[in-house]
Amino acid sequence: MRDSGSHRRPTLLTGQPDDGDAHGTGEPQDSGLADVQVLQRRAVAQTHAVDEQGFYLETVSEYLWARDVAGPAPTTLENLVRPVMELCSFYDLVPWRLTPRYVDRFYVGQGRRARSTVRSELTKIDSYFAFLEQRCAGEIARRFGATVESPVDTFNRPVLRGTSACESPLHSER
Repeated sequence: MRDSGSHRRPTLLTGQPDDGDAHGTGEPQDSGLADVQVLQRRAVAQTHAVDEQGFYLETVSEYLWARDVAGPAPTTLENLVRPVMELCSFYDLVPWRLTPRYVDRFYVGQGRRARSTVRSELTKIDSYFAFLEQRCAGEIARRFGATVESPVDTFNRPVLRGTSACESPLHSER
């Protein structure tokens, strides 16, 4: 049986029927390479996000192992990372993508708590970021192109009020 031209195979790149030389109009044909590149970029971005999320969980585990050396109770260890995990899950971001604005918005809205609780949680978040800056910043920059900087900045960092522990009694007697 002779091919009458009614059976056209779809091409691999464009999914359009292959007409052979039927496109003699002189217009450039769309080969579909752009579509392939877009799909590849999307796949890389999805893999990158999964890889970033996995690395975040590894850093949490490493932080807990480092803190476990001091011998705190398991519930204490859980409470050390709970504010970080709550903040990250609320915004669906990894910690190194958080900014001070995210922290401010969270503790004004969803995370609104007593002042002492917020101070305690901000201290825990800042401690986790100190760990990230010291132990993981280079790898995060290399793998994900992000710099590690604590979202707890000078404006929302807890400050102890009252007399300073460094103040000597001689200064107060003057």
